[in-house]
Amino acid sequence: MSEDYPEIPEYIKQLMESGEKIDQIHIDREGNWFHEGEPFINQRIIDFFNRSIDVTADGQYVIHYDDFVYPIEVEDTPLFVTGVRIEGFSFFEKIFVTLSSGEEEELDEATLHYKQPEGLYCRVRNGRMPAKFKRSPSFQLLERLQETDDTYYLTIKGNKIVLEEK
Repeated sequence: MSEDYPEIPEYIKQLMESGEKIDQIHIDREGNWFHEGEPFINQRIIDFFNRSIDVTADGQYVIHYDDFVYPIEVEDTPLFVTGVRIEGFSFFEKIFVTLSSGEEEELDEATLHYKQPEGLYCRVRNGRMPAKFKRSPSFQLLERLQETDDTYYLTIKGNKIVLEEK
C-alpha cells in the first residue's frame, strides 16, 4: 500500500451524500466482517479485506486495492494485533506485533494505551491507524503489568509506559 492516502471515488461520495443506499461492509469490535448484516464466511475474502484496509486523509476507513476504494464501517478499530514477538531484553528489547492484515511491524510502545473495558490498543502503520490487541497477544504484554499507588504501567525497553492512572 502506498503512503499516500486513498480517495473515495466521486460517484460513491455522491451516493453517500445523497442518502442513496450503498452496500454496507462492516467490521465489528472483535474483527468480524459483515455485508449488509450477514457475516462473511469465506476466509479468502476476509483475508483479502484485512490486507486491504486503509484510511483516507479525512479519516474514513476503506478497502483499498489498486484503484478500487470502498468505504467501510468500523465499530472499534480496523486492525487487530493477533500476535506478539519479543526479541532481546531490557534496553535492547524489540517487540514486534503481527496484525490481522498479516503484516508484522515493530511496536511503537509510546502509542500503547488501555481503554476500559475494551483492552489494550496501539497505533500502527506509522501511526496512521489504531489497532486493538486480541486477548492472547495482550496477555503477553500485560504479564509485565505493574502498579504504583497512582498508576498501572508496563516496562518496555527499560522504560515505564503508563497505561492508566488510578
